[in-house]
Amino acid sequence: MQQAWRAALLRFDAHGQAVHDSDGLLVTQRDAAGVRRVVAAGSHATLAPQFAQVPVTHLPGRLIAPGFVDMHVHYPQLDVIGSPADGLLPWLEHYTFPHEARFADPAHAAEVAAFFCGELARHGVTTALTFCTSHPASVDALFTEAQTRGLRLIAGKCLQDRHSPDGVRDETGQSLIDTEALIKKWHGVDRLGYAITPRFAPTSTEAQLRGAGALAAQYPAVWIQSHVAENVDEIAWARALFPDSRSYLAIYADHGLMRRRAVYAHCIHFHDDDRALMRDTHTAAAVCPTSNLFLGSGFFDFAGPSACPSPTAWPATWAAAPASRPS
Repeated sequence: MQQAWRAALLRFDAHGQAVHDSDGLLVTQRDAAGVRRVVAAGSHATLAPQFAQVPVTHLPGRLIAPGFVDMHVHYPQLDVIGSPADGLLPWLEHYTFPHEARFADPAHAAEVAAFFCGELARHGVTTALTFCTSHPASVDALFTEAQTRGLRLIAGKCLQDRHSPDGVRDETGQSLIDTEALIKKWHGVDRLGYAITPRFAPTSTEAQLRGAGALAAQYPAVWIQSHVAENVDEIAWARALFPDSRSYLAIYADHGLMRRRAVYAHCIHFHDDDRALMRDTHTAAAVCPTSNLFLGSGFFDFAGPSACPSPTAWPATWAAAPASRPS
């Protein structure tokens, strides 16, 4: 059955150009799977004669717009939003990792996934690139919920086989087996896509990153997502762990993890060479100003290059407990 709404429309034409119809008509129809899809969108004067028999809901003074796209979000972190800490790394250690350990329980993962997908819809987000936890159950729970709701969701299991506490640290070989199994199970199902997801370079061994890069080459249609250059201490740590790479960002390139459909969050502290590497590999940046402001990480430089700090020793407060260093 077709249904139409009359209101102001914000839409995009075949060339990707924004078009505003002050008096527009949006016509939809449910497909065989029960998903409502857009049949036509444009000015009311042009479309109304073609769809004269379709019921119309009038929404004067309202604007209908495409759903928002969230390029970087962690569904397991809902309950730690706003938790205070002296920067990114302490925040992850004291709040995020202990909370994420709970997602080994499929029932807990399913409960949070349902709430998360509900919040996406409530805020008008219809597409999201999402981090799960290191537990395959967290991925299954999120994809199952998103599929039920007809959301466009791209997500992946975190890869983190070192510098992570018990409960979230995975094992190198099994983590890659699990990732491939999840790709085969979920990628391309309805509106779902898989993202190979090293949490960030310091929490993956060379072997895990090489394995992730091999999977990215084997499955070119999947996405890649991770974090880079968010925090100065994080950068120093990454550079110390991977001294043969030119920069923090280059660690990912050196392991085959920069290409089309690769998205890196934050990208605050970059050299010009890093920006060129992003451009040349067709890799995208996901900018997160609210998070960066809250944790005091810095601001993404939209206007030009920003200096990347030189490698320094890992802060002494972290040196004594490598197994608990966060991602």
